[in-house]
Amino acid sequence: MAYCTACGAENKQSAKFCGKCGAPVDGTVPAAPHQTSAKGMSGSGSGPEVELWEGKPAGISDRLKGLIGLNTTTYTITSQRIMVKTGLIGKDLEEVELLRVNDFSVAQSIPDRLLGIGTLTVFSDDPSSPQLLFRKIRKVQSVKDVLRGAVRNEKIANNISYREQI
Repeated sequence: MAYCTACGAENKQSAKFCGKCGAPVDGTVPAAPHQTSAKGMSGSGSGPEVELWEGKPAGISDRLKGLIGLNTTTYTITSQRIMVKTGLIGKDLEEVELLRVNDFSVAQSIPDRLLGIGTLTVFSDDPSSPQLLFRKIRKVQSVKDVLRGAVRNEKIANNISYREQI
């Protein structure tokens, strides 16, 4: 994979320009991942908040909305939280701290599998968002793996462990 030296986004090896920021991609030096601003960062001891993944719904209707600029839902996974932004004029933002995530599941119907998309459900103990849905996202299994790794790392950094009771 080639990485953009300006924003750190992954691009295809043959890409000449970054698909995220448009900067030229030389593919030789991986850049550090994009760090989010200090505003809104949790007080955990796990260091600066780093954006790990960002995406949008990619179903057929969502792709058509994207052509005319109406696909306004954005999913973001950082090293400390999960965010779902929605809305064209008014914006809604749902956030769940990774420390509150308990489990995840992936659902793919047959048409979804043909399109290479799926729905990721995040289960948490957050009272305002016990279930957070990433609907119709591309490469749903790899996104789940990114989220799983981020949750594990955040819990390890904060010395949180679970013991099952029998």
